[in-house]
Amino acid sequence: MTDADPRLVRRLRLAGLLVSLGLLIEAATLFWQHPTAFLVFLLLGGSLVALGVLLYLLSIATYASPRPAASSEPPRGG
Repeated sequence: MTDADPRLVRRLRLAGLLVSLGLLIEAATLFWQHPTAFLVFLLLGGSLVALGVLLYLLSIATYASPRPAASSEPPRGG
């Protein structure tokens, strides 16, 4: 396995952190017996999960993989 771009790794970790935090908030609101629990579940937890997913997709979609070094051999025709 090759070393990944530190910028990509940082973005993926942040995306994972946002999704995890959103899921923790959503799990906590399942035990909350108050009418605002749904609002916190949807607005805060759902927003964090959505941001994490979007950041993940944006990170892997805009990542430019390093190109392999050109070989010194001429291309084979035939």
